[in-house]
Amino acid sequence: MDLVKLGAQTTRRALSIRGREMFIVPTMLPICCVCGLIRDETGFRPYHWTRWVTPRTYRKTHGVNPADVPLTHTYCLTCFTKAQAAVKPCVRAIETPA
Repeated sequence: MDLVKLGAQTTRRALSIRGREMFIVPTMLPICCVCGLIRDETGFRPYHWTRWVTPRTYRKTHGVNPADVPLTHTYCLTCFTKAQAAVKPCVRAIETPA
């Protein structure tokens, strides 16, 4: 997808109860690289947990197909905790002197 087309699609009406809110399509969509959930930052407030949704829920909520937006890979909280627990013993083994 070229940048001109992406720039033309950056704003649209949100599918909300009020129907008057604007939704800005992200230039990069954060997706968990393990489970595939998408981080939904709508109504995001600092120091609060973010909401992770399935691609189908994201498409229904925002009317944007995740396949049409460039993805950036990250970890959701659940997968990050699991990955951290799996890596921690390896790091400890490397840090201990022989």
